[in-house]
Amino acid sequence: MTGASDPRRVDVHTRDRDEAVAAINQTIAHEARMGSVAGRDVHLAFRSVSYGDLSALRVRMSGVHYLASAPTMPALFAGVYTEGRATVRTPQGELALGTNDGLLCPEGLPIAADYRDTAHDFLIVPEALAAEVAATTDLRFRFSRPVSEAKRRFWTRTVGFLCEQLVTPDVVHPPLVVEHFVHQAVAAMLSVFPNSKMTDAYLPGPGWTEPVVVRRAVEFMERHADQPLTVSRIASAAGVGARGLQEAFRRHRDSTPMAHLRRIRLDRARRELLGGAGTVERIARRWGFTDPGRFAGYYRAAYGRPPGQTLRSGEVS
Repeated sequence: MTGASDPRRVDVHTRDRDEAVAAINQTIAHEARMGSVAGRDVHLAFRSVSYGDLSALRVRMSGVHYLASAPTMPALFAGVYTEGRATVRTPQGELALGTNDGLLCPEGLPIAADYRDTAHDFLIVPEALAAEVAATTDLRFRFSRPVSEAKRRFWTRTVGFLCEQLVTPDVVHPPLVVEHFVHQAVAAMLSVFPNSKMTDAYLPGPGWTEPVVVRRAVEFMERHADQPLTVSRIASAAGVGARGLQEAFRRHRDSTPMAHLRRIRLDRARRELLGGAGTVERIARRWGFTDPGRFAGYYRAAYGRPPGQTLRSGEVS
């Protein structure tokens, strides 16, 4: 299957734009334009490891606006955006992605992406290898996010675990362990993302993309997360009634508009905690969490640690 016991690694930390693009090109050949985010120092950290056919990469773009395009995806790319926001386009649709959103892009598709101050972890597997693990000769994935909120959470945990295991410096895994990781990765992809082995109820039709009302609602929430928002106000901005918006989120995100808004505000609070910009209670209140205990519960469920620990560490876990 993969079998390689001598991994190929790339580890780059740079403020030089050309060096950053060259590092990423070692994993996927692409064209790129990179700019800076106002008021932020530019820094790009790129770490990848390849064990034969299985690759993992961890990218952190601080203060970076990165535009990339590739004529074809060389393998299945599936991962999680752990910070920032991105818009990714393929002939199968366009997805607007935020913190802890998952994504799978099938092999063979052209792709264009717009990354703004993002961090993301990705697993890369050839489609033929995924088909071998799935014991099928006809495996097809769709360009998509996870099929439900529960699957999104499962995928976030899976990718975080596998990337942490694979990209840790000075650790070399034996072939049988790598084979186990491949099976974990592919089994998770088959469970989380629309594909030909799923029931038809999960499979979108040709040309599927997330409804425009959901995209508009998400973009409005991103821009106005620091303001009092109601479902009615969000729905009005998206050009739909409140009931229609709730149904769209239920159907396409297995969530609710207000649950998504809470995720956005938790992410904003986390960024301020990482920057040491005040006390936990003050930051929580600034983002609409008036009950410290409830905020701590939401935060631990989202990030696996209490907010006070993030404030003390000043770095991403």
